[in-house]
Amino acid sequence: MHPFLEHRERVLTGSWTPLDGARVTSSTLPEPWLSALERLGHDLQVRQHGLRIEHIEWAAMYDPDGGAVWLESAVTVEGSDPGGLGGNGYGAQVDANVDEALVSMADLVQLQVAEEHTAWPWGDEGGFMSPSLLDGVAVWIDRTGSSTPIGTLAEPH
Repeated sequence: MHPFLEHRERVLTGSWTPLDGARVTSSTLPEPWLSALERLGHDLQVRQHGLRIEHIEWAAMYDPDGGAVWLESAVTVEGSDPGGLGGNGYGAQVDANVDEALVSMADLVQLQVAEEHTAWPWGDEGGFMSPSLLDGVAVWIDRTGSSTPIGTLAEPH
C-alpha cells in the first residue's frame, strides 16, 4: 500500500439524496466543514444536465501528515449501479473556513458526478459552472464569467 494511503483516516461519513439533502452520519471535522456540506447539498438539487443524481455517499479522508481533507463521493445516477468512492482534485486544510472547504468539496463532487455522465452544475448559457474562491467567497463561475455563491443556485433562467 502507498505510504500516503496508510496514514489517511476517515473523518466524516454522510450522504445526499434529492429528498433528504445532505446528511452527516458521523464527523470529527470542525463545524465549517458541516456548514459547507449543507450548502453544497442545496446546490445538488438543481442544474443537473444528463442523468439525474439519485444518491451520493460521502467519506471525507484526512491526511495527518499534510493536514488536508478530501471529500470522496460514490455517485448513483438514475438507471445505474452506485459508483465507487473516489475524488480527484484538491483537498482543503482541516482548519479551513467554510468557503475554502466548500470550494474543495464542490470541485471533488463535481468531478465524481461527471464520471457518471452527468454535468453539474449547468450554467444559464450552457456548459459547466466551475467552483472558485472569489474575494474569499465560494462561488460557481459560468462560461460568461458570471458568479453565483455556492449554496444559492436556482434553476436556470
